[in-house]
Amino acid sequence: AERAGASRTAAMAREYSYPAVVSNEYEGGLWVANFVNLSGCWTEGRDRNDVVRRAPEALAGWLKSCLEAGWPLPEAPAAEELKKAGLGEVLVFKVEV
Repeated sequence: AERAGASRTAAMAREYSYPAVVSNEYEGGLWVANFVNLSGCWTEGRDRNDVVRRAPEALAGWLKSCLEAGWPLPEAPAAEELKKAGLGEVLVFKVEV
């Protein structure tokens, strides 16, 4: 019975893509990935690779919390618009929730 439930959950998972601004323009050279349109959704790391590795988990957790609460998900900003703003490197992260 557990296996059938797991399959049902996997079938209901949906892929989401959101861009993040990745930068180390913070005090002490801290690296941060900030999902600009998702209030409070960000993660930090000791270097670029660390923050890029952590970003999908932060995004998935934020989206899952919103979905469980029944809140509407904000629209993802256009990566090109974020790039034009010059706030840092823009990377698009895809997660299944």
